[in-house]
Amino acid sequence: MKISIFAGIFILNLSFFSMISPAEAGNNQEADRKVILISFDGMKNDYTNKYMKENKLPHIKELRDNGVWAKKPSTITPSLTAPSHAAIATGATPDQTGIVSNQWHELNKTVGNEDDGFQAKIQVPPLWTEARKQGKTTATIAFPGANPKDEKQGDYSIYYGKTWSPSNLESLTFKDAVNWIQPPNSFSPLKEAEFSIKMENKKNHLIHILAIDSTDDQKQNYDTFLLSEDKKADQEDSMIEGKQWGSLSLDIKAQQAAGFWFKMKADNHDLNRPIQMYRTAVTSGLISGPKGFSDEIKKQFGFFPAQDDDTALEKGWITRKEYEEISTRFVMWVTNVSLYIKQKYKPDLLMFYAPQIDHEQHKYLLIDPRQPGFTPEKSKKYMDYIEWSYRLADKVVGKTWDSLNEDDYLFVVSDHGMEPAHSTLSPNKILKDAGLLKVDENNKINFTESKAYAIPSGSTAHVYINLKKREKGGVVPQDEYENVRNQIIQAFNEVEVSNNKGTAIQHQMKEMVSAFKGDNDSLHNVQVHVKDTWKHLFEGKVHPYEKVMKSSNDNQTFLGHPNSGDVVLIGAPGYVMGSGTSKNVTPPIELGTHGGNPDRSMLRPVFIAAGPDFRKGKQINSTSNLDIAPTIYDLLELNPPSFIEGKKIKGIFIKRNPPADS
Repeated sequence: MKISIFAGIFILNLSFFSMISPAEAGNNQEADRKVILISFDGMKNDYTNKYMKENKLPHIKELRDNGVWAKKPSTITPSLTAPSHAAIATGATPDQTGIVSNQWHELNKTVGNEDDGFQAKIQVPPLWTEARKQGKTTATIAFPGANPKDEKQGDYSIYYGKTWSPSNLESLTFKDAVNWIQPPNSFSPLKEAEFSIKMENKKNHLIHILAIDSTDDQKQNYDTFLLSEDKKADQEDSMIEGKQWGSLSLDIKAQQAAGFWFKMKADNHDLNRPIQMYRTAVTSGLISGPKGFSDEIKKQFGFFPAQDDDTALEKGWITRKEYEEISTRFVMWVTNVSLYIKQKYKPDLLMFYAPQIDHEQHKYLLIDPRQPGFTPEKSKKYMDYIEWSYRLADKVVGKTWDSLNEDDYLFVVSDHGMEPAHSTLSPNKILKDAGLLKVDENNKINFTESKAYAIPSGSTAHVYINLKKREKGGVVPQDEYENVRNQIIQAFNEVEVSNNKGTAIQHQMKEMVSAFKGDNDSLHNVQVHVKDTWKHLFEGKVHPYEKVMKSSNDNQTFLGHPNSGDVVLIGAPGYVMGSGTSKNVTPPIELGTHGGNPDRSMLRPVFIAAGPDFRKGKQINSTSNLDIAPTIYDLLELNPPSFIEGKKIKGIFIKRNPPADS
């Protein structure tokens, strides 16, 4: 009897499962989807295509060939890092996110007070918090906007912490070692040196260095060094051989692992004279997650490392190779931590970030003859540096690609492109000449007497009116507001600068040749450069402030948010905004810039994605950074928030079991 009952139950179960349709089975599988998104700050669409064509980015090319990519991806206005990442994370423009620039002035504060777009809270829920609210597990590593300092972000979040002390080239004088506990064996008498690290708002840290001779060659050959805070040789210390890199963790503050990397810089093996040691900045990261997560990350990967060190490179403390090693260490730390979290905690959404392409292009995008110091030889040298940063991105993509499971989707995106800068504009000089901004005897802005002032960021600047009852200490009466704003608009619309015809035309001709050789929207690019060449031929003057905008009912994209300036300036190609008050135009403060009109081809970002339900080798014409979030909401089968302005990307899904409305 029992046997027949169990047999009946077994048959019923078989019947039940056989009734499940293939579509329902597919839906059950869709619940296991995982999304990984990597943002490479500043990755240019044109350079990425160029390097892939030259077989210099094999992993990114493999991703593209196995997925979908956009021919003409676009970003938002302004094409700056913080606003664009907020758009990627939310599907909304700055009018809703409140991230109107990389820096801006917040109302009801003293004029001159600036807010940082990388520390400010996004004012609508980003993907990682909204998905978490809907039951998904999320993780963000160094992703702009995902700062866990003030409130919870993803289930697992790591972000930039603090720089406690800048990098330095330490001079070390060694003497006979005393009072060390359990020192290593040495074939020559132990020697010691020390240096002090001045910490911001903390007690200085005294670091002891023990020099050890590990070679039994009858000579004083100090080839090993041990760094310690307490002169007790143990596992908390750091020991290196010769000129290897080493690192030392410091106890700074609860839940913040800090430390620095270091390297000996001399070949003085007997230590009879001082030697030098380079050390990076002392840095820490913010780590948020379940109990024990922070200690786990510290144990597995150590402290959040320094991102780069331009100062050390410029001062000759380190070589270019060592600079690249520092930068690579940061990028791979973020990558390795991200993939560790992916493997162990299996988040439904993982988003992480790499800054090196943006950083290198800001410093080294020397491709326009109008740029100071341009020579073909120097341009080639600098382009090698930029190519290195793209190869590093390719390494990150390759490692991530190898970690994917069958239900994983990988998005490789960027926030904007980059274009060369040949001149710096000083909008505050224009305001000063118009009588709207006052300076003191040191030519510093006197905010208490100024009617308006500009905050620059890249090729964008926000101009704020010092309005009574709105600004703390405001001086402009309410009934004068429109008059002052019209003065500002008129002043910038009237600005003209000399057109350097010869080098400008030379640059446009070079770009036309490159466009003819290219295969990515080449006809359009040729037409643009022909138009620009004719403009330079017949125009003696140019308007460097390409757009002078004010908020209106027809233009609420980002000008409608209270964080936005009363007037917003967008620079013409080749111009970056500065904060000076002495000259209208000066040499560029950086060689690469962004923030300008996102329709310009050089400012196009990157969009490449692959996954089991995506087409393979499929090129779509265009997509916007605003479309990324709604596409991910759809993949994860989440309800998209009502504020989203972007649309799910069309034409990327295969026919088999696509998400709804594909």
